[in-house]
Amino acid sequence: MIVKKKNQSQNQNINRDGKPYHGSKIIVFDLDDTLVITDAKIKVCDKKSGECFSLTPEEFNEYESNPNHELDFDDFKSLEIMKAGKLIEYYLKILKEAYRNKLAVGIVTARDDQNMVYRWLLEHVGFKIDKDLIFAVNDPNQGFNGTISDRKKEAFIRFMGLGYKDFQFYDDDTDNLRLVKSIESEYDGITISTIKAIKGFSV
Repeated sequence: MIVKKKNQSQNQNINRDGKPYHGSKIIVFDLDDTLVITDAKIKVCDKKSGECFSLTPEEFNEYESNPNHELDFDDFKSLEIMKAGKLIEYYLKILKEAYRNKLAVGIVTARDDQNMVYRWLLEHVGFKIDKDLIFAVNDPNQGFNGTISDRKKEAFIRFMGLGYKDFQFYDDDTDNLRLVKSIESEYDGITISTIKAIKGFSV
């Protein structure tokens, strides 16, 4: 059980039996525009005017919700589009280093299919990331609610339920980083270092 607010301690035991990693530290990565740049786009259609347009994940970070808009995320369901993406080597090296040093590595992404993310990491990138540490916050099987930022924050609270207390989080969206960082002031004994990912580091 996670105990909220300062002056309360966390007594969660960490069970790492059979796991290659150790300790209460975890390095967490967003996916799109942090570890990979793909051609996947969000299609937006206005139900009244019939006008449609597309947004990249970066542009979608600034998108303001409109009740007249229908959103289509089908591109993000394609493993082939994902495999054709360009890996952002700067952040991938950080993931590799953590993996090599037997630190836990987690993924928190706005995608909606945990299994596809797991397969992409294993078959295309070459890392067997524990499924328990992959949160695709729009996956209906994972039971998240609220905005993307709210869901990502909840994912970190679930990490805490697994015993993690020391976090390093890479994401390209400022709101996601801000909301996850707020956990530090809400729970005792938690340290969260947030780093804004920059696509320019892809070379």
